[in-house]
Amino acid sequence: MSARKLQFSGALFDGKSADKHSVDVELTPREIILKQTGREPVHWSYSSLRWGTVINTPFHIEHCDTGGECLETLVVEDPGFYDSVLKVAPDSFSATGKQPEINWKFYIAGILILTISAYAFIKTVPSFLADRIVDKIPVEWEVTLGQSILERLPIERKPDQKVLVVLQDIVGLLEKSIEGNQPYDLKIYIWPGKTVNALALPGGPIVVFEGLLNQAESAEELAGVIAHEIQHILLRHSTRGILRGMAQSMLLSLFIGDVNAVMEGVTTLAGELETLGLSREMEAEADKKGMELILAANIDPHGMIRIFEKLTEEESEELRKEKTGDMDFFSYFSTHPSGRNRLARLEKQMKPDEKRNWMPLFPNLDWNAIKPGN
Repeated sequence: MSARKLQFSGALFDGKSADKHSVDVELTPREIILKQTGREPVHWSYSSLRWGTVINTPFHIEHCDTGGECLETLVVEDPGFYDSVLKVAPDSFSATGKQPEINWKFYIAGILILTISAYAFIKTVPSFLADRIVDKIPVEWEVTLGQSILERLPIERKPDQKVLVVLQDIVGLLEKSIEGNQPYDLKIYIWPGKTVNALALPGGPIVVFEGLLNQAESAEELAGVIAHEIQHILLRHSTRGILRGMAQSMLLSLFIGDVNAVMEGVTTLAGELETLGLSREMEAEADKKGMELILAANIDPHGMIRIFEKLTEEESEELRKEKTGDMDFFSYFSTHPSGRNRLARLEKQMKPDEKRNWMPLFPNLDWNAIKPGN
Protein backbone atom coordinates (compact mmCIF):
# COMPACT_ATOMS: atom_id res chain seq x y z
CA MET A 1 0.00 0.00 0.00
CA SER A 2 1.55 3.31 -1.09
CA ALA A 3 1.99 6.08 1.47
CA ARG A 4 -0.04 9.24 1.07
CA LYS A 5 1.94 12.20 -0.16
CA LEU A 6 1.19 15.22 2.00
CA GLN A 7 3.88 17.70 0.93
CA PHE A 8 3.94 19.49 -2.42
CA SER A 9 5.57 22.50 -4.01
CA GLY A 10 3.43 25.22 -5.51
CA ALA A 11 3.22 28.82 -6.66
CA LEU A 12 0.98 31.41 -5.00
CA PHE A 13 -0.43 34.46 -6.78
CA ASP A 14 -1.96 36.99 -4.39
CA GLY A 15 -4.17 38.66 -7.04
CA LYS A 16 -2.81 42.09 -6.17
CA SER A 17 0.27 41.88 -8.38
CA ALA A 18 1.80 39.64 -11.00
CA ASP A 19 4.38 38.37 -8.50
CA LYS A 20 4.77 34.63 -8.13
CA HIS A 21 5.55 33.31 -4.63
CA SER A 22 7.01 29.85 -4.11
CA VAL A 23 5.24 27.95 -1.34
CA ASP A 24 5.30 24.57 0.32
CA VAL A 25 1.87 22.97 0.36
CA GLU A 26 0.83 20.64 3.16
CA LEU A 27 -2.40 18.65 3.06
CA THR A 28 -4.43 17.95 6.21
CA PRO A 29 -7.93 16.48 6.61
CA ARG A 30 -9.45 19.93 7.25
CA GLU A 31 -7.33 22.42 5.34
CA ILE A 32 -4.43 23.19 3.07
CA ILE A 33 -1.46 24.88 4.74
CA LEU A 34 0.79 27.16 2.69
CA LYS A 35 4.28 27.88 3.99
CA GLN A 36 6.62 30.60 2.79
CA THR A 37 10.12 31.22 4.08
CA GLY A 38 10.14 34.00 6.66
CA ARG A 39 6.33 34.21 6.91
CA GLU A 40 3.61 32.74 9.05
CA PRO A 41 1.81 29.72 7.55
CA VAL A 42 -1.45 30.43 5.74
CA HIS A 43 -4.42 28.14 6.37
CA TRP A 44 -7.04 27.57 3.66
CA SER A 45 -10.09 25.55 4.65
CA TYR A 46 -11.47 23.35 1.88
CA SER A 47 -14.82 25.12 2.09
CA SER A 48 -13.19 28.37 0.94
CA LEU A 49 -11.62 26.87 -2.16
CA ARG A 50 -12.76 26.90 -5.76
CA TRP A 51 -11.08 24.46 -8.08
CA GLY A 52 -10.30 24.96 -11.72
CA THR A 53 -9.61 21.98 -13.93
CA VAL A 54 -9.00 18.69 -12.13
CA ILE A 55 -8.20 16.77 -15.28
CA ASN A 56 -4.98 18.29 -16.55
CA THR A 57 -1.97 19.76 -14.79
CA PRO A 58 -1.12 22.25 -13.52
CA PHE A 59 -3.93 22.38 -10.97
CA HIS A 60 -5.40 25.81 -10.17
CA ILE A 61 -7.09 26.40 -6.81
CA GLU A 62 -8.66 29.76 -5.97
CA HIS A 63 -9.10 30.94 -2.39
CA CYS A 64 -12.29 32.95 -1.76
CA ASP A 65 -12.93 35.28 1.17
CA THR A 66 -16.16 35.43 3.18
CA GLY A 67 -17.62 37.88 0.63
CA GLY A 68 -17.14 35.39 -2.19
CA GLU A 69 -14.30 37.31 -3.85
CA CYS A 70 -11.55 35.00 -5.12
CA LEU A 71 -8.21 36.76 -5.55
CA GLU A 72 -5.52 34.34 -4.42
CA THR A 73 -4.62 31.41 -6.66
CA LEU A 74 -2.49 28.38 -5.90
CA VAL A 75 -0.87 26.52 -8.79
CA VAL A 76 0.47 22.99 -8.25
CA GLU A 77 2.14 21.12 -11.09
CA ASP A 78 2.57 17.74 -9.39
CA PRO A 79 0.19 15.31 -11.20
CA GLY A 80 -0.46 13.41 -7.95
CA PHE A 81 -1.78 16.44 -6.08
CA TYR A 82 -5.45 15.95 -6.93
CA ASP A 83 -5.52 12.28 -5.96
CA SER A 84 -3.72 13.05 -2.70
CA VAL A 85 -6.33 15.64 -1.74
CA LEU A 86 -9.06 13.08 -2.40
CA LYS A 87 -7.36 10.59 -0.10
CA VAL A 88 -6.46 13.00 2.69
CA ALA A 89 -9.78 14.86 2.91
CA PRO A 90 -12.45 12.90 1.03
CA ASP A 91 -15.39 14.31 3.04
CA SER A 92 -14.33 17.95 3.02
CA PHE A 93 -13.17 17.84 -0.56
CA SER A 94 -16.35 16.27 -1.92
CA ALA A 95 -18.33 19.43 -1.23
CA THR A 96 -15.83 21.88 -2.66
CA GLY A 97 -13.03 20.45 -4.69
CA LYS A 98 -14.83 17.90 -6.81
CA GLN A 99 -16.50 19.34 -9.84
CA PRO A 100 -20.23 18.52 -9.99
CA GLU A 101 -21.32 15.89 -12.42
CA ILE A 102 -23.46 17.15 -15.27
CA ASN A 103 -26.87 15.61 -15.72
CA TRP A 104 -26.79 15.51 -19.50
CA LYS A 105 -30.49 14.78 -19.85
CA PHE A 106 -31.40 17.99 -18.02
CA TYR A 107 -28.63 19.86 -19.81
CA ILE A 108 -29.85 18.84 -23.27
CA ALA A 109 -33.47 19.48 -22.28
CA GLY A 110 -32.50 22.96 -21.10
CA ILE A 111 -30.72 23.73 -24.37
CA LEU A 112 -33.73 22.46 -26.33
CA ILE A 113 -36.15 24.60 -24.31
CA LEU A 114 -33.91 27.64 -24.76
CA THR A 115 -33.71 27.06 -28.52
CA ILE A 116 -37.47 26.63 -28.88
CA SER A 117 -38.10 29.72 -26.75
CA ALA A 118 -35.67 31.76 -28.83
CA TYR A 119 -37.31 30.55 -32.05
CA ALA A 120 -40.78 31.41 -30.76
CA PHE A 121 -39.55 34.84 -29.67
CA ILE A 122 -37.94 35.53 -33.06
CA LYS A 123 -41.06 34.37 -34.92
CA THR A 124 -43.63 36.12 -32.73
CA VAL A 125 -42.17 39.42 -31.56
CA PRO A 126 -41.19 40.77 -35.02
CA SER A 127 -44.68 40.00 -36.35
CA PHE A 128 -46.24 41.77 -33.39
CA LEU A 129 -44.05 44.84 -33.89
CA ALA A 130 -44.58 44.87 -37.67
CA ASP A 131 -48.36 44.75 -37.24
CA ARG A 132 -48.18 47.71 -34.85
CA ILE A 133 -46.09 50.00 -37.05
CA VAL A 134 -47.27 49.15 -40.57
CA ASP A 135 -50.14 51.66 -40.47
CA LYS A 136 -47.67 54.40 -39.58
CA ILE A 137 -45.50 53.77 -42.65
CA PRO A 138 -45.80 56.69 -45.13
CA VAL A 139 -47.29 55.83 -48.52
CA GLU A 140 -44.24 57.39 -50.17
CA TRP A 141 -42.03 54.84 -48.40
CA GLU A 142 -44.23 52.00 -49.68
CA VAL A 143 -44.07 53.36 -53.23
CA THR A 144 -40.27 53.56 -53.09
CA LEU A 145 -40.08 50.05 -51.67
CA GLY A 146 -42.40 48.64 -54.33
CA GLN A 147 -40.47 50.29 -57.14
CA SER A 148 -37.15 49.00 -55.80
CA ILE A 149 -38.53 45.46 -55.90
CA LEU A 150 -40.10 45.98 -59.32
CA GLU A 151 -36.76 47.06 -60.79
CA ARG A 152 -35.31 43.66 -59.86
CA LEU A 153 -38.03 41.67 -61.61
CA PRO A 154 -37.82 40.49 -65.24
CA ILE A 155 -41.10 42.15 -66.21
CA GLU A 156 -42.04 42.61 -69.85
CA ARG A 157 -40.60 45.96 -70.94
CA LYS A 158 -42.71 46.11 -74.10
CA PRO A 159 -45.94 44.28 -73.22
CA ASP A 160 -48.74 43.65 -75.70
CA GLN A 161 -50.77 46.85 -75.45
CA LYS A 162 -54.08 45.13 -76.22
CA VAL A 163 -53.56 42.81 -73.25
CA LEU A 164 -52.30 45.59 -70.99
CA VAL A 165 -55.24 47.88 -71.82
CA VAL A 166 -57.74 45.17 -70.83
CA LEU A 167 -55.96 44.55 -67.53
CA GLN A 168 -55.67 48.24 -66.71
CA ASP A 169 -59.33 48.81 -67.62
CA ILE A 170 -60.29 46.09 -65.13
CA VAL A 171 -58.23 47.89 -62.49
CA GLY A 172 -60.04 51.13 -63.32
CA LEU A 173 -63.49 49.55 -62.94
CA LEU A 174 -62.57 47.97 -59.63
CA GLU A 175 -60.95 51.16 -58.38
CA LYS A 176 -64.22 53.08 -58.86
CA SER A 177 -65.89 50.76 -56.35
CA ILE A 178 -63.30 51.20 -53.61
CA GLU A 179 -64.79 53.10 -50.69
CA GLY A 180 -63.07 56.38 -49.89
CA ASN A 181 -59.94 57.75 -51.48
CA GLN A 182 -57.17 55.20 -51.76
CA PRO A 183 -53.65 56.67 -52.08
CA TYR A 184 -52.05 54.16 -54.45
CA ASP A 185 -51.40 54.23 -58.19
CA LEU A 186 -52.60 50.73 -59.07
CA LYS A 187 -50.72 49.67 -62.16
CA ILE A 188 -50.38 46.32 -63.96
CA TYR A 189 -47.07 44.78 -65.02
CA ILE A 190 -46.63 41.51 -66.93
CA TRP A 191 -44.04 38.84 -66.13
CA PRO A 192 -43.32 36.72 -69.24
CA GLY A 193 -43.21 32.93 -69.10
CA LYS A 194 -45.43 29.96 -68.29
CA THR A 195 -45.54 30.47 -64.52
CA VAL A 196 -49.05 30.80 -63.07
CA ASN A 197 -48.96 33.53 -60.44
CA ALA A 198 -49.74 37.12 -59.50
CA LEU A 199 -48.03 39.40 -56.99
CA ALA A 200 -49.03 42.59 -55.22
CA LEU A 201 -46.07 44.83 -54.41
CA PRO A 202 -46.06 47.61 -51.82
CA GLY A 203 -47.27 50.96 -53.08
CA GLY A 204 -49.43 49.88 -56.02
CA PRO A 205 -47.68 47.63 -58.61
CA ILE A 206 -49.55 44.43 -59.52
CA VAL A 207 -47.46 41.83 -61.34
CA VAL A 208 -49.43 39.28 -63.37
CA PHE A 209 -47.60 36.33 -64.91
CA GLU A 210 -48.29 35.31 -68.49
CA GLY A 211 -49.06 31.78 -67.33
CA LEU A 212 -52.00 33.11 -65.33
CA LEU A 213 -53.19 35.25 -68.25
CA ASN A 214 -53.28 32.13 -70.42
CA GLN A 215 -55.19 30.16 -67.78
CA ALA A 216 -57.95 32.79 -67.71
CA GLU A 217 -60.72 32.54 -70.31
CA SER A 218 -62.57 35.78 -69.61
CA ALA A 219 -62.18 39.28 -68.26
CA GLU A 220 -64.31 38.26 -65.26
CA GLU A 221 -61.75 35.62 -64.29
CA LEU A 222 -58.94 38.15 -64.56
CA ALA A 223 -60.97 40.58 -62.46
CA GLY A 224 -61.20 38.00 -59.68
CA VAL A 225 -57.42 37.69 -59.44
CA ILE A 226 -56.81 41.43 -59.77
CA ALA A 227 -59.41 42.25 -57.08
CA HIS A 228 -57.61 39.87 -54.74
CA GLU A 229 -54.23 41.50 -55.41
CA ILE A 230 -55.66 45.02 -55.06
CA GLN A 231 -56.85 44.12 -51.57
CA HIS A 232 -53.35 42.97 -50.63
CA ILE A 233 -52.13 46.46 -51.53
CA LEU A 234 -54.95 48.34 -49.80
CA LEU A 235 -54.56 46.22 -46.67
CA ARG A 236 -50.77 46.72 -46.83
CA HIS A 237 -50.16 42.99 -46.63
CA SER A 238 -46.99 43.02 -48.74
CA THR A 239 -45.52 45.85 -46.67
CA ARG A 240 -46.41 43.98 -43.49
CA GLY A 241 -44.79 40.80 -44.83
CA ILE A 242 -41.57 42.62 -45.68
CA LEU A 243 -41.44 44.32 -42.27
CA ARG A 244 -41.90 40.94 -40.59
CA GLY A 245 -39.14 39.40 -42.69
CA MET A 246 -36.76 42.26 -42.00
CA ALA A 247 -37.50 42.23 -38.27
CA GLN A 248 -37.03 38.47 -37.98
CA SER A 249 -33.79 38.55 -39.95
CA MET A 250 -32.37 41.42 -37.91
CA LEU A 251 -33.47 39.93 -34.58
CA LEU A 252 -31.93 36.57 -35.49
CA SER A 253 -28.68 38.30 -36.47
CA LEU A 254 -28.64 40.17 -33.17
CA PHE A 255 -29.38 36.93 -31.32
CA ILE A 256 -26.28 35.29 -32.81
CA GLY A 257 -24.23 38.46 -32.46
CA ASP A 258 -23.80 39.28 -36.16
CA VAL A 259 -24.16 43.06 -36.19
CA ASN A 260 -22.87 43.38 -39.76
CA ALA A 261 -25.67 41.14 -40.97
CA VAL A 262 -28.18 43.45 -39.30
CA MET A 263 -26.92 46.47 -41.20
CA GLU A 264 -26.74 44.56 -44.47
CA GLY A 265 -30.25 43.20 -43.96
CA VAL A 266 -31.72 46.68 -43.64
CA THR A 267 -30.48 47.63 -47.10
CA THR A 268 -30.98 44.38 -49.02
CA LEU A 269 -33.76 42.28 -47.52
CA ALA A 270 -36.55 44.53 -48.72
CA GLY A 271 -35.47 43.86 -52.29
CA GLU A 272 -35.82 40.10 -52.05
CA LEU A 273 -39.03 38.76 -53.58
CA GLU A 274 -39.33 35.89 -51.12
CA THR A 275 -39.97 38.37 -48.30
CA LEU A 276 -43.44 38.94 -49.79
CA GLY A 277 -44.62 35.68 -48.22
CA LEU A 278 -48.10 36.29 -46.82
CA SER A 279 -49.85 34.48 -44.02
CA ARG A 280 -52.98 32.40 -44.51
CA GLU A 281 -54.89 35.02 -42.54
CA MET A 282 -53.79 37.70 -45.02
CA GLU A 283 -54.79 35.51 -47.96
CA ALA A 284 -58.20 34.80 -46.47
CA GLU A 285 -58.74 38.50 -45.84
CA ALA A 286 -57.74 39.38 -49.42
CA ASP A 287 -60.13 36.69 -50.71
CA LYS A 288 -63.04 38.08 -48.69
CA LYS A 289 -62.36 41.72 -49.49
CA GLY A 290 -61.63 40.85 -53.11
CA MET A 291 -65.04 39.19 -53.51
CA GLU A 292 -66.66 42.20 -51.84
CA LEU A 293 -64.95 44.45 -54.39
CA ILE A 294 -66.10 42.26 -57.30
CA LEU A 295 -69.70 42.44 -56.09
CA ALA A 296 -69.50 46.19 -55.46
CA ALA A 297 -68.27 46.69 -59.04
CA ASN A 298 -71.19 44.63 -60.40
CA ILE A 299 -68.80 42.11 -61.94
CA ASP A 300 -69.99 38.52 -62.28
CA PRO A 301 -68.40 36.73 -59.25
CA HIS A 302 -68.57 33.39 -61.04
CA GLY A 303 -65.43 34.48 -62.88
CA MET A 304 -63.51 34.65 -59.61
CA ILE A 305 -64.85 31.23 -58.66
CA ARG A 306 -63.87 29.74 -62.03
CA ILE A 307 -60.28 31.00 -61.94
CA PHE A 308 -59.83 29.67 -58.42
CA GLU A 309 -61.33 26.34 -59.48
CA LYS A 310 -58.71 26.10 -62.21
CA LEU A 311 -55.96 26.98 -59.79
CA THR A 312 -57.24 24.44 -57.29
CA GLU A 313 -57.25 21.73 -59.98
CA GLU A 314 -53.59 22.47 -60.59
CA GLU A 315 -52.77 22.26 -56.91
CA SER A 316 -52.33 18.48 -56.88
CA GLU A 317 -49.93 18.73 -59.82
CA GLU A 318 -47.92 21.43 -58.08
CA LEU A 319 -47.76 19.33 -54.92
CA ARG A 320 -46.46 16.43 -56.99
CA LYS A 321 -43.77 18.67 -58.45
CA GLU A 322 -42.88 19.88 -54.98
CA LYS A 323 -42.25 16.30 -53.86
CA THR A 324 -40.03 15.64 -56.86
CA GLY A 325 -38.25 18.99 -56.61
CA ASP A 326 -39.66 20.31 -59.90
CA MET A 327 -41.98 22.92 -58.43
CA ASP A 328 -41.53 26.42 -59.85
CA PHE A 329 -40.46 28.70 -57.00
CA PHE A 330 -42.77 31.44 -58.25
CA SER A 331 -45.76 29.19 -58.92
CA TYR A 332 -49.11 30.35 -57.59
CA PHE A 333 -49.16 27.78 -54.80
CA SER A 334 -45.68 28.69 -53.61
CA THR A 335 -46.92 32.16 -52.65
CA HIS A 336 -50.72 31.74 -52.30
CA PRO A 337 -52.08 29.11 -49.91
CA SER A 338 -54.97 27.43 -51.67
CA GLY A 339 -57.31 24.50 -51.33
CA ARG A 340 -60.92 23.42 -51.36
CA ASN A 341 -61.72 25.25 -48.13
CA ARG A 342 -60.66 28.53 -49.66
CA LEU A 343 -62.86 27.95 -52.70
CA ALA A 344 -65.79 26.94 -50.49
CA ARG A 345 -65.56 30.20 -48.55
CA LEU A 346 -65.74 32.23 -51.76
CA GLU A 347 -68.74 30.24 -53.03
CA LYS A 348 -70.55 30.78 -49.74
CA GLN A 349 -69.79 34.50 -49.83
CA MET A 350 -71.24 35.00 -53.32
CA LYS A 351 -74.29 32.76 -52.78
CA PRO A 352 -76.74 35.60 -51.92
CA ASP A 353 -75.91 37.23 -55.29
CA GLU A 354 -75.60 34.03 -57.26
CA LYS A 355 -78.79 34.47 -59.32
CA ARG A 356 -78.37 38.10 -60.22
CA ASN A 357 -78.55 38.92 -63.92
CA TRP A 358 -74.89 39.65 -64.62
CA MET A 359 -73.84 41.52 -67.75
CA PRO A 360 -70.53 40.72 -69.48
CA LEU A 361 -67.71 42.91 -68.28
CA PHE A 362 -66.56 43.74 -71.81
CA PRO A 363 -69.30 42.55 -74.21
CA ASN A 364 -67.18 42.99 -77.34
CA LEU A 365 -64.02 41.43 -75.93
CA ASP A 366 -62.84 37.98 -76.94
CA TRP A 367 -60.10 37.44 -74.37
CA ASN A 368 -59.07 34.08 -75.80
CA ALA A 369 -58.26 35.81 -79.08
CA ILE A 370 -55.80 38.32 -77.60
CA LYS A 371 -54.28 36.60 -74.60
CA PRO A 372 -50.51 35.99 -74.80
CA GLY A 373 -50.77 32.27 -75.57
CA ASN A 374 -52.39 32.97 -78.96
